[in-house]
Amino acid sequence: MIGTEGSPRPAMPSKWLGVGLMATVAGVWYALYAYLKFRQGGFFGWDLGIFDQTVRAYAHFHLPYVTSMQHGYAGDPGRLEWTDHFSPILMLLAPLYWVSNSAYNLLFAQAVLFAAAALPIFAFARRRLCAPPARPTAAYLAAAVYLLSWPLQSALAFDFHEVAFAPLLIALLIERADARRWGHAAVAAGLLLLVKEDMGLVVAMTGIWLLIRGDRKAGAWFAAAGLGAMALIIGVLMPLAGGSSLRDFEYTQLGATPGQAVLHLVEHPSQIVTQLIDPHVKVTTLLWLMLPVLFLCLRSWILLLALPLVVERYFADISFYWIRDYHYNAFLIAIVVMAAVDGAGKFRRPRWRLAWAVAALAVSVALLPSFPLSAVTSKALWQTTDSVHAQEHLLKELPAGSEVLMPWPSDPYTGGHVHPVNLHFAAAAPEWILTQDMSGDVAALNQTLAAGRNDARYAVYASYKGWTIGRLVTVAGAQPSSSSSSAPSSSSSSSPGG
Repeated sequence: MIGTEGSPRPAMPSKWLGVGLMATVAGVWYALYAYLKFRQGGFFGWDLGIFDQTVRAYAHFHLPYVTSMQHGYAGDPGRLEWTDHFSPILMLLAPLYWVSNSAYNLLFAQAVLFAAAALPIFAFARRRLCAPPARPTAAYLAAAVYLLSWPLQSALAFDFHEVAFAPLLIALLIERADARRWGHAAVAAGLLLLVKEDMGLVVAMTGIWLLIRGDRKAGAWFAAAGLGAMALIIGVLMPLAGGSSLRDFEYTQLGATPGQAVLHLVEHPSQIVTQLIDPHVKVTTLLWLMLPVLFLCLRSWILLLALPLVVERYFADISFYWIRDYHYNAFLIAIVVMAAVDGAGKFRRPRWRLAWAVAALAVSVALLPSFPLSAVTSKALWQTTDSVHAQEHLLKELPAGSEVLMPWPSDPYTGGHVHPVNLHFAAAAPEWILTQDMSGDVAALNQTLAAGRNDARYAVYASYKGWTIGRLVTVAGAQPSSSSSSAPSSSSSSSPGG
């Protein structure tokens, strides 16, 4: 609709109510799936446990030390999360722990943040696909394609990660830069730099896109800011926190250092291509990324924003970076959808743009049964189990602040009452162990510990519904001392309620 002075009016509230309703329904769907899986203990647990400890520390105004990533001695505070990844934006989630003492807070926040990205995608699609006085039908469909996308589903099925913020902030960055609202775009870029240390690549490529489009001054600023911020974070800030600038250098097949890797590629230029396509699962993943948008993203320079993230993953020597599982493709999906919208917007006839949106939505719906969110309709996901309740009950029996060796899926259920310790990151035997296989887990622990410290023995302290708490003893067969804690309300043979 055109205003009295010939300028386009802002979108009518009813249009925003429509996309807001779509995002709300999707967010509820995401959150319900995460809740049902969480109460079954169905998450991998490692990442969710790490971020639970991190955000919980922020909520109590502490530094984010993570015990599951480091246990070298009794009372070890753990590893500072800043040395692993640079994600200070997680502080924004701390107030959730003032309301509810559960790691599910993070899964809920991830669901909401993923769904919220549909709004800037809708705004961008409306501008590209639905020139007034056309109805915004195609824009609604494009937002729905994003909300149904399989990268979001894969991320929702695999714990919580900092990627929760990425689609929303990337979509805001693209939409605001496209509208030439440079102040808003700069704020989105600044927040994106706080999501993860490599997000400077996305900001820098935003600058390249703007340069190609003709916005030279803004493009130069974004390119310089992205590269400069990334260099500062990786080269200065993370090392100051005790990390290494080579923390995520996973290209050892090319060389031991970035310089050696670049020299290797200069000497063997054919590997620039082979690293991107071999093994073929890399190509398969890319095809799956572009399939729901019918490959129309290839018609847009916006796709450049995804290029460094793809290269970063595909040149690495870690295979799980290349596949459709996990959360890595969620960093890309807003870029892919908005690039496809831009590509469709280049069609001269509005009906062709609408036809693309209809076809893309049809493909997205057809793919749903192949990905995790369809499990909400299955009876198995709605069935309750005793496993989570048993773990939470036993852990509450321990003194506050106890260090407990536990399997990864158990980490999110400590409630902050105890400190989880991981088998692969333990250099000393913790006082307690939570297990379903006492002998096997203790044997594995002793194989991990250094010589002279690898004779850990545990006595049963309490058992409940298939889970056992063991306490470290000094000699085989000794009973745990009661000097630091009282006996639990349940014995090894009883099954307490509650």
